[in-house]
Order: sequence, then C-alpha cells, then structure tokens
Amino acid sequence: MDNKTLENQRVLIVDDQRAFQLMFKGILYSMGATNVAFAPTGEQALAKCANISYDILFVDYHLGVGKNGKQLLEDLREKKLLPPDSIFMLVTGENTVPMVMSAVELEPDDYLVKPFSQSVLRSRIQRIQRKKAHLATLYQALFDGQAEQVITLCQQEIAQEGRYQQFCKRVLVESFIDLSRYGEAEVILQNSLGQRRSGWALFLQAKLCFLQQRFQESLALCQEAIEGNRYFAEAYDVMAQTYLAMGELDQAFSSIQTAAEIAPFSMPRQYLVIKIARELDNIPQQVNASKQLYEITRRSIKQDVVHLLNYIRTIIDAAVREDDPTQRNRYFQEVSLALQRVKRDDGMIREIDFSLFEMLCQARLESLSGAQFQAKKTYAAVAEQLAEQHQILPDAIFLLNQIGEFEQASTLTKLVPAELMKNPLLNTLFSDQQNFVGQKQLQFAELNKAGIKSYKEGNFATAITQFETALELAPMNTGSALNLIQASLQQLNMQQKHKSMELFDRCKKTFRVVDNMPLPEHHRARYKELLQQFTKLREELRR
Repeated sequence: MDNKTLENQRVLIVDDQRAFQLMFKGILYSMGATNVAFAPTGEQALAKCANISYDILFVDYHLGVGKNGKQLLEDLREKKLLPPDSIFMLVTGENTVPMVMSAVELEPDDYLVKPFSQSVLRSRIQRIQRKKAHLATLYQALFDGQAEQVITLCQQEIAQEGRYQQFCKRVLVESFIDLSRYGEAEVILQNSLGQRRSGWALFLQAKLCFLQQRFQESLALCQEAIEGNRYFAEAYDVMAQTYLAMGELDQAFSSIQTAAEIAPFSMPRQYLVIKIARELDNIPQQVNASKQLYEITRRSIKQDVVHLLNYIRTIIDAAVREDDPTQRNRYFQEVSLALQRVKRDDGMIREIDFSLFEMLCQARLESLSGAQFQAKKTYAAVAEQLAEQHQILPDAIFLLNQIGEFEQASTLTKLVPAELMKNPLLNTLFSDQQNFVGQKQLQFAELNKAGIKSYKEGNFATAITQFETALELAPMNTGSALNLIQASLQQLNMQQKHKSMELFDRCKKTFRVVDNMPLPEHHRARYKELLQQFTKLREELRR
C-alpha cells in the first residue's frame, strides 16, 4: 500500500537543479507517481498552475533568479491557484533559523530539509493526505472565505473530539479574533490553556489581551510562549506591539529586532521595525527595514513600485536628518547605487517615469549639498509633467518643502490620491516631513509677516533684514523672494544720489530664485512688474 502513496497524483517539482529533479523523480516513481512535471523557476511554476491543478507541489525555497518558493506560495494563494486539497511542501538544503522560521510562518503544508529519506517523505505526505481528506469541507470553507461556515465546521470537529480538534480550536479562535468576537475566543483559549499551555494558545491569548489593552497580561503570556520556543517570532511581534502601546520604546525595539532576526521576510514585521525605529529616531534601522521591504516584495505578488520608491525616499530622508557629513555622504552614495541598480529592473519601473523620479531625487540631494538654485531649476524643468505622475508627486512635495516652497508644496499635496497615502511608510514619511519642517515653516511665516508689516510702515531696511532672514529658513521661497526684491527696490529708490550697489547686487541675485521658474498667476504678474522696475533702475545706474 505504501508504494501507492502517489498513485494517480499530479505532481509538480519546482527546482532549478536538474540533478535534484531527476533524483527526486526517481523517489516519487517508487512511491507510485507516474504524472510528474517540472518547473525550474517560480514564474514557470505559476504559469503551469494557471493551466493545471496539481495534487502535490514540491518547491525548493531557493530558485535562482526570480521568485523563491515562499513568494510562489504567496502568489498561488493570492491568485487562488492552490486548491484546498492540494499539498504544498517547501524543500531546501538550508536549515538556518531565519530561513526555516520565515518559511514556517507562511504555513506551507510541510517543510522538508535536504537530505531526507523516502520513508520520512512518505510518512509526511500520508499524514497531510489524511488530515486534508478528513477536514476537506473545512479547508474548502477557508479557501472560499466563508467565515461562519468555518466556525460551524470547527465547532463540529471539536464537539466530536476528533483527532484534529486542536487544529480546529486554533482556526476557530483565529476566526473569532478576526470577527472581533473576543469573548468567544477567550472561552476556548482559557479552556485550552487549562488543559495544556501550548504555544499557539499562549500566543493567541497574548494577542487577545493586547487587542483588549490588557498589556501586562499580554507581556506575561508572550514571555511564557517564548520560554517554550525561543524562535517564536510572532510572540516577539505581539510583545513589541504591547511595549510600543505602553510607551516602552527600547523594549519594543529589542523585541521587534529579535523577531526580525528570527524571521526577516515578513512585511508587517518590517513595517513595525520602521515604526518603532522612527519613534526612537534610529535612522540606520529605518533604512535597513525599508530596503528589506523592497527585497521581500520585488519578486512576489506584493510587488509594488511604491516599495522601491519608499526605500530610496527613506535613504534621502535619513540624509536630511543626518548631521554628520561623513554619514550623510554615505547615504548620498547609497541613493546613487540604488538608483543605478533599479534601472536594470525594467519590470519594476515600467509603470512610472523613473527618469523623472531620479531627477527629483537628485534635486533633493543637490538641495542638501547647498545647491538650492540648481535644485529649484530641476524642479522647474519637470513641473509640468507632474500632474500625470501620481506615484512621484510625493517626491516633488518633499523637494518643495525642503527648499522652502511651502505654498506650492501645499498645492501639490491636494493632488496626491488618497489610495497612495494608504501605504504606511509613505504616510509616515509625509507626516514626519511636515513635523520636521513645521517649526521652520512657522518661524518663516512669522518673519515674512513681520517683514510685510515693516514694509507697510515704510521701514524698508528693517523689512529687507526680515525677508533675508526668512529666506535663510526657506531659501527658494518665491513669495518671500519677491517681497525682498520689492523692499530692496523701494530702499534703492529712496537713495537719491548714492544708491547702494551692494543692495542692488543682492537684489539682482534674489531674482535668480524666481527667474525662469513656474509661478502661480498672482506671483507671475508681480514678478513681471518688479522685473520692469529693476530693469528701469539698472538703466538709470548705467547712465
């Protein structure tokens, strides 16, 4: 009977090593398999699964170039190409903790570490086959997303005290938590924990306590779960969330850092790393986690250009916040390397105008290096193209805020689609920049307002000083530049015989802030009028 384990089963081996394919095929044939197909890449496996429903998939974790085994499993689930009665087994020669735990977290049907014996393989397959056959209706309900049916079927299995009642209790509790039916979840968990302090029950009770803001209980349960399994990354996640909610940032970061070391290939985990690192102003960890998010998603169903853009944005944001010139230069170099590397990944960037994004990034770096005029010229060169490039609008806004064009930044912000701002990292970058420039913007506004008041009172020299100080905070601000030009012209006109050539030259230099720049209509009309006055004054000085 054992030799018929795979009889009439459609099997797919996904492995990029031809020698292993042939060796493994021999093992499967000895177990009764006659219908065995091969795919050397995740992409080819995905294409095959779109046309054929396989009963068993043996997938190597590492598949060379392209998707890995974990990403293939995510894709198959997302696209509903893995029927509930199919068996998905990850196979790998690596047994490092991050590799194993990251794979196990995604919950394939099983995980095999090479080398393994035929008897081990057979027993694993038979065990999964028995479970899937017995719980076929439950697996189908989970596949179809029928929450109430899942609950009913789990309750039936538990009532019958079947051999899979512990599995059903876990699924039932998770379903109740997802539906915010916390009281019903807790009844089951307390009953289970009263019988046995199992890891899954401790973890879910800790999660439940966290959701109900019972933080001390949550921490104690997480600690107990970790003592039972020091590689319990999800328990560290809940511990980190709990410490964060309590305002204990150092403990929160220590917990999430441990979770990320155990199992780094989780998007929610890396987002939590970024969130806590930002609270601690830990710039290097923010950059590392953002890069990890990009790497996690670049070949998966979660692939989205926003992860790439956010990675580069995070590096620039780090450079903005960094006071040490040496470290800032390292961030500059990292931006350049990332931009060059991404250009080779055409599949990732084809949905955006990447050259436009690159120009805006370079302009932000120019601004940080003190080349404010060049940064604004770069913006002027691309301004008309931005309206249709929603993904890149945030970068134009970041640049405008950076050089002090607060009014234009505010105008562009209104054009950013709400859907784009649902990305937690982009949302955080936006809010952080607002906080970062907020105080500077407030001081700028006060100085500009004071300058206008002085101007109206005829104190042109005082107004000039106030506008110049305002421009030190926002060097490329159009409104304040025009105010300074206007006050300077009035002061020069008051000097009947000996006009200050120094003030004239400063006025001339200030025109660079607005010359050949895209201006709102009210600024454009004012600029033309002031330019005429300046031209007239220049002619007078030449006589």
